[in-house]
Amino acid sequence: MKSLEQYWNESYQRPNLNPTCDNWLDKYEETYLSTASHGGFVIDLGCGVGNNTKYLVDHGLSPIACDISDRAIRTLQSFLPDVQTLCLDMTEGLPFPNDSVQVLIADLSIHYFDEPTTRAVIRDLSRVLMRDGILLIRLNSTNEIANKGNIIGTTDPYLMESEGIYRRFFDRGEIERFFKEDTWTCLHIEEYEMDRYSNKKMLWEIALKPIG
Repeated sequence: MKSLEQYWNESYQRPNLNPTCDNWLDKYEETYLSTASHGGFVIDLGCGVGNNTKYLVDHGLSPIACDISDRAIRTLQSFLPDVQTLCLDMTEGLPFPNDSVQVLIADLSIHYFDEPTTRAVIRDLSRVLMRDGILLIRLNSTNEIANKGNIIGTTDPYLMESEGIYRRFFDRGEIERFFKEDTWTCLHIEEYEMDRYSNKKMLWEIALKPIG
């Protein structure tokens, strides 16, 4: 098995990588993103080469772009040199104070872990979010499994080995199990096919507010 750092550093060696956003954040711009500059941090967690970071910058925000891959961070900096960046492993805890983040975006970045690690990451997301903050996430759908080709199952039916790393897949029941009603308020949830990449991808988009 590869570490996530190794996997993503190798992935971001591909030439001609450019930030490309499919505008999924549009629906949140007026209600949540436009007021974020008056609150706490805006975090793009698992930023890659800056797909969502560029969107945020283009809409007048000053995000902190975070990724486990230093190669991704360097590529992002070549396009967005003024953006603050952090190279970090989210499983080791986020380096932000409690209740300090107004908007936290985790786009296809928190579905690579076993169940205990996933739960720990989600608790940490809740910890850093302000009580009026918002978590915007996208996750692999179980309907994406068929698109992954050669995968190896594990004892956890929602966790698969693919391309030398683990990937977690979600259906609505799993989303509700990880983001319980007594901890999170769900503002939006939908499953759809995204075509930002060369291959189409089935995913869940969820907007949540922490309860606490």
